[in-house]
Amino acid sequence: MTVKQLTADQIRIKLTIDKGTKDTKPETLFPGQERVEKAFNTGLSTEKEGYNIYVAGPEGIGKVTFALFKIKQISRQKKTPEDICYFHNFEEPYRPKYLLLPAGYGKKISKDLDKSIDTLKEAVVKQFESKEFEDEKVKLIKNAEEKKKETIEKLREEAERYGLAIILTPAGFQFLPIVQGKASPEFLKIPQVKADFERKVELFDETFRKYLRELREIEHTLIDNLNELKKKVSEYIVENIFYKIEEKYSEIKEALSFIRYIKEKIAERIDLFIRWKILEGDFFLQRALEREFNLFRLNVIVDNSKTEGAPYKYEEIPTFKTVFGHIAFKAEMGILYADHMSITAGSLLKVRGGYLLLRAVDLIRNPFLWEALKRSILHKKVYISQYPVEEVFPFQVGIFPEPVPFDVTVILVGDNKLYNVLSLYDFEFNRLFKVKAEFDPVIKLSKQVVESFPKIIKKIITDEGMKDLTSDALTELLKFSIQLSGDKKKINVIFSNINDLIREADSTSEGDLITGKDIKRIIKEKHFRENLIEEKIRDLFIEGILIVDIKGKKVGQVNGLTVYDFGSFRFGKPSRITASSYIGEKGIISIEREVELSGPIYDKGVLILSGYIGNRYGKDIPLTLSSSITFEQSYGEVEGDSASAAELIAVLSSIGDIQIRQDLAITGSIDQHGNIQPVGGIKEKIEGFYKICKVLGFTGKQGVIVPSRNFDNIILDDDVLEDIEAGNFHVYIVDHIDDVIQIVSEMKPLEFHQKVKEALIQFYEKVSKGKR
Repeated sequence: MTVKQLTADQIRIKLTIDKGTKDTKPETLFPGQERVEKAFNTGLSTEKEGYNIYVAGPEGIGKVTFALFKIKQISRQKKTPEDICYFHNFEEPYRPKYLLLPAGYGKKISKDLDKSIDTLKEAVVKQFESKEFEDEKVKLIKNAEEKKKETIEKLREEAERYGLAIILTPAGFQFLPIVQGKASPEFLKIPQVKADFERKVELFDETFRKYLRELREIEHTLIDNLNELKKKVSEYIVENIFYKIEEKYSEIKEALSFIRYIKEKIAERIDLFIRWKILEGDFFLQRALEREFNLFRLNVIVDNSKTEGAPYKYEEIPTFKTVFGHIAFKAEMGILYADHMSITAGSLLKVRGGYLLLRAVDLIRNPFLWEALKRSILHKKVYISQYPVEEVFPFQVGIFPEPVPFDVTVILVGDNKLYNVLSLYDFEFNRLFKVKAEFDPVIKLSKQVVESFPKIIKKIITDEGMKDLTSDALTELLKFSIQLSGDKKKINVIFSNINDLIREADSTSEGDLITGKDIKRIIKEKHFRENLIEEKIRDLFIEGILIVDIKGKKVGQVNGLTVYDFGSFRFGKPSRITASSYIGEKGIISIEREVELSGPIYDKGVLILSGYIGNRYGKDIPLTLSSSITFEQSYGEVEGDSASAAELIAVLSSIGDIQIRQDLAITGSIDQHGNIQPVGGIKEKIEGFYKICKVLGFTGKQGVIVPSRNFDNIILDDDVLEDIEAGNFHVYIVDHIDDVIQIVSEMKPLEFHQKVKEALIQFYEKVSKGKR
């Protein structure tokens, strides 16, 4: 048996920090997260399909900060990705094409192209109004006219052989009969002449059509020659403007190919520049014509001219527009239109070749966005939608840009619960996010961690421009972090909790430095803001509405300890556990279980009591026992097995009619052999009973009994330690139920068990006698 009463010195956290933050260098440190480090190293260095990262851990532990820190480190070592541009697809106008150019060249080429278009607006008209062009044009027309004249003359001569005269009218050629060397429409009034005329026209028809074809061919040849002249002049002008640009970007294959493509299309549409000059002075018509010039421009949607290494971004509010980009429709004269210049990049394109950081919960809230992101990762393409999917009734009109190849490492930040849900129910998730980087919120307290603590705090206050901390303030924060971990050998590294304390202390402290007193005050104020329910329950104990005995001895009654958890605040309170034993065969009856106010773990603990009693007392006599146990004044569901040791003492006390001390409270679970097992909420349970004893009056004998395996979990506030030191309150640690028996019954365990067994024998004898 190992019963040990702890001193305040044994419980107290003795760690101290000797130096404040004033002369400490800030550092971005994440102690104890080697698992996360290795996961990130794998995910960020493996450029294979599916090696995206899911960062798991509780809120406030620094998942985003860590991810950005690691991304910044590795992005410097990567090459800068290409600029992403879109240009008009003249073959398929509704399918703009993308163009990838070396970083910085997109902006340069776009600027040179714009200058060239502006130059062409002046140069084209000048060239087409030049004397050389006009002379060549007149020459072509004159040649055509001469050929037409010759052909018409031949036509007349041929017609005269048939006795027909040809007259050229605005409506075309007209035939007239020739009578006695003269031609006149009056001759057609003579029937004989008319009949002879019609016969001649019919005979001449084939010859006439041959000459018409020759005339049309002359017209077509003229048009072709004029077009060819226009084309040559257009190509000459465009070539003259663009040759410097081609020379400038001749070493970039993609750029050269694009420039030649645009050059060809400008030459084909040279009339646009002529119309521009004609409409000079008409602002509205010129503005409408400007849309046509946009067809020749380059839309640089991602400019990496100032990017060094791989780009990265934390998308705080992910939507279809921010992630995938969008097409911005323009309104003109009541009409909506869009072209390749309307395309805007989203994060997936802005960080192409780099890293995109997203909060998983933000994506899951929009399942369409989540599915779209997965498709992009899976198919390696980024589609720019013209309308976000979340819009109601999207119009199926507009342009459909060619998808850009996907090249992004996606990093999702979330908690473990969401990771498990996605792993179980989303069959694509594990394929696309093969690396899990899991943060440990509670790590081992080592010398290295203690040395890192001031540097981490210095980084926090430097980033937010807060006051420096004294050494005792750092010590209090360190103790607070250890206290949050629930273990003296560990520390909680969710630094958002500490950050909140520093912020409040920074706002309310009067000096230039934040002191230990400031930190203690803030912790108390925070506790006061959250403990209203605890105070209300404490008042019920003072008023006698909730009944608890903290003095004397009683049979079949023990003080158990429970914990109430409200998320941000937890507290403990004592609960009377009573037992009533009598002759029967039902064994141990849990009233909570009978009325369905207990959980499965609690029910298991009660069944273990039956196992212990059977093993301890029922090996040589049959047990004829019925014993009911309950948490008095408990009206909600009871869960957990941490009260099983207290319940066993209550049952045994009830069976053996043994007085049990009421100034002690018990916590701990037991196994079927009576070993005391560790439980949770030790701090809250101890302090819960302590506070009730304090308000109802110390006797100098009150205390709690806890499992010895929970020794490292006994982290108590200073006022509790002071009363332990003063002898007003006591903490005992035990290993076996016999240790508990010795303390609460003030009897030797063998004597206690003998009394219980004698009572059970009497139960059996009475049953046997009744049967006889």
